Amino acid sequence: MTHPSLLDQARQWQVLLHSGRATAADRNAAQAWREAAPEHEQAAREVEGLWSLLGQIERPAEQPQARVVRRHRRWATPLACAAMLLLALWLPRGTWIGLYADISTRPGEVRELRLADGSLLTLNGDSALDWQFVDGRREVRLYRGEADFQVAHDPNRPFIVSAGEARIRVTGTRFDVRLEEGGVDLAVSEGRVLASSDGREPLPVVGGQQVRWRGAELQAPQALDARQRLGWQRGKLVLRDRPLEQVFAELERSQSARVLFVDEAARTLQVTGVFALDDPQAVLSAVESTLPVRLVRLPGLILVASRH
Repeated sequence: MTHPSLLDQARQWQVLLHSGRATAADRNAAQAWREAAPEHEQAAREVEGLWSLLGQIERPAEQPQARVVRRHRRWATPLACAAMLLLALWLPRGTWIGLYADISTRPGEVRELRLADGSLLTLNGDSALDWQFVDGRREVRLYRGEADFQVAHDPNRPFIVSAGEARIRVTGTRFDVRLEEGGVDLAVSEGRVLASSDGREPLPVVGGQQVRWRGAELQAPQALDARQRLGWQRGKLVLRDRPLEQVFAELERSQSARVLFVDEAARTLQVTGVFALDDPQAVLSAVESTLPVRLVRLPGLILVASRH
């Protein structure tokens, strides 16, 4: 029988690879873990078999289990929904990050980190990154969430941040990077940075501007609304006509409950307001009282459904 801890690790990799957030580096790391030992490969196959039966992934037609999947296809959707609910409750958010991140924060936790070069990093809740100083370069990789960077000036050692498809290069300035499912947002408070994707010409972004990556596409700079975009640094959640889906994505950084939308209609409802990040219940109460949605609160989980 496969050791339980290996099955836990295999589940963590499986959730990451099917989360929609996995990068090429994540996929390479998962494959390296799988190939590290025969026991890892066995654990990965057992977890894949479970997910196949739950309708989460497709197995090749020639495998015997495929006949079972077809026979029980009518049960795939409810089983898949039940599996996702169980995973949301059973698997702590960001568990897989612990496999290789140098530092991570829990929902609601904001942490400062002083690097050896004197740079100051501030991580928002539910965020994770690692860093290394090699070959005359200072490098940080943001795996999840958001961080504010106050980079110590050193023209001889560029400071490089990687987040998803985004590449950000500076020698000394202040900027904020947010990595979400939909892409990456960069907000520059001071100085000048160079923003790019792999193989693309760098784009200068100066203080008072912000840019976004959607997929691998870097968009044109826009004026920075610092009050709204950087409100978390003051303990505020500032919303101006924000889709409810984005509101809950930000709220998950300050409270431990997962949020799942039962239907699509609720995702695009617009929210405006200013809230304290240390009082997520106030946001939930405002959403429920002003929007046509119903919130079902379960242990560690909030279901969001339209009121018909």
